[in-house]
Amino acid sequence: MKKYLFSIAILLGVVSCTQDFENINTNPNEPITVSGDLLLRSAIFDLSNLLVSETYGFTDIVAQYTANYEFNQLDIYNWTSDSRFWYLYDYLQDVKDVKRYGSENELPNYEAVALILEAFSYSILTDAYGDVPFSESNQAEVGVLSPVYDTQASIYGNILAQLEQANQLIDESSSIEGDLLYGGDMHKWRKFANSLRVRLLMRTSNVQNVSAALQAIVDNPAQYPVFESIDDNAVYYYSGVTPDISPYSSGLGREYEYYLGIPSTHFVNLLLENSDPRIEEWLDEHEKEDGILEYIGTAPGQDQGDIGRPGDFASKDASYFYDPAKISAIFMPFSELNFLFAEAAHRNIIGGEAADWYEAGVQAAFEEWGVTMPDEFLSVAVPFDENNLFEQKWLALYHCGMEAWFDWKRTGKPDFIQAGPGNVNNGQVPVRLMYPSLEQSVNATNYQAASQRIGGDNINTRVWWDK
Repeated sequence: MKKYLFSIAILLGVVSCTQDFENINTNPNEPITVSGDLLLRSAIFDLSNLLVSETYGFTDIVAQYTANYEFNQLDIYNWTSDSRFWYLYDYLQDVKDVKRYGSENELPNYEAVALILEAFSYSILTDAYGDVPFSESNQAEVGVLSPVYDTQASIYGNILAQLEQANQLIDESSSIEGDLLYGGDMHKWRKFANSLRVRLLMRTSNVQNVSAALQAIVDNPAQYPVFESIDDNAVYYYSGVTPDISPYSSGLGREYEYYLGIPSTHFVNLLLENSDPRIEEWLDEHEKEDGILEYIGTAPGQDQGDIGRPGDFASKDASYFYDPAKISAIFMPFSELNFLFAEAAHRNIIGGEAADWYEAGVQAAFEEWGVTMPDEFLSVAVPFDENNLFEQKWLALYHCGMEAWFDWKRTGKPDFIQAGPGNVNNGQVPVRLMYPSLEQSVNATNYQAASQRIGGDNINTRVWWDK
């Protein structure tokens, strides 16, 4: 009988403990859900960091603004499997959570911003690799561990539709929290959505007719507002106070000369030829033995032993390294939008005067760097023509994410971007990245299908819009 009563007591004790188990074991100081403002803040900050890292560590080299003194595998195109942009899938999970938060809580502005950031991120992924996971990506929570690779054409159809949807969803009468890009100004988010749509429509302009879609944007600014000044630029400005500091700014232990690259002859010579005062903003002169200061660049794509010493050349302006707030994450600038419209008009894709948009683009490109454009710069140094259009656009895209490389892939301009003498890619500039090696083991079937469909997983296989 005593054993029986003892057992009942234990049972009652267990029941009483488990009845309050969840409350006892929940830390009131650790929330189990995350609000949309925190999710959005994290997504924008992480995307900004990746954008800066790959701008300075990748695009500056492959778009031939700079050349590496050491570790010059990028310069000579000794490329292998590459996961640098695959990490966007990690950030896209945060963006997906922002979108879900907006949808579940009937907050359309969060959902719209997430759609814009998704379109931006997937455009980088697919423009870098070609076919990539899209429709089944970031679905591990429902058991999708080996996502299929969608075709780039279908991805573009979806992300362009997302931008259209975001433009319609946005409620300009209300704001959002956690917006590090525009401080909750939803009109500016609409402008970014439509300006980004112009970029992506022009990206596909060689493989599909985009005239009607672009003309509709030009003709209907109330329905499709776009950037109107540099104040609308999609740029994340770091405060310069740790931890709000770029991955390439002072305080993070990077060696300035080695990691930020030597200015290329393309970059230096183009600025000097046109007496372009932006050279003083971007570069520091080389001091010769006789004390004379001059701007000297190095030819891109050389064998490491032929480059020379960093001290033999001009360098990036020291403020890029020592001023912790100097570097920003540039998603898309007003100048680029004008150059896109100029090209579209020049090719008769839209109506209007190409020269007007071109001149607005050059002017904006100076303003974006706080440099005064010389009075006769447009009429004498760089009057409108196709060559100047793409050279000035290339300068405007300096430090603007991956855009300079992507735009060169589409246009072949500027034509001075060529494989250097040390290249190991048969004289070809690469046009895509190879899929990450991990995909070959963890997602082998879908990796093989995508590789075969695009024409081979190598750096010379052109993506869909680059045929």
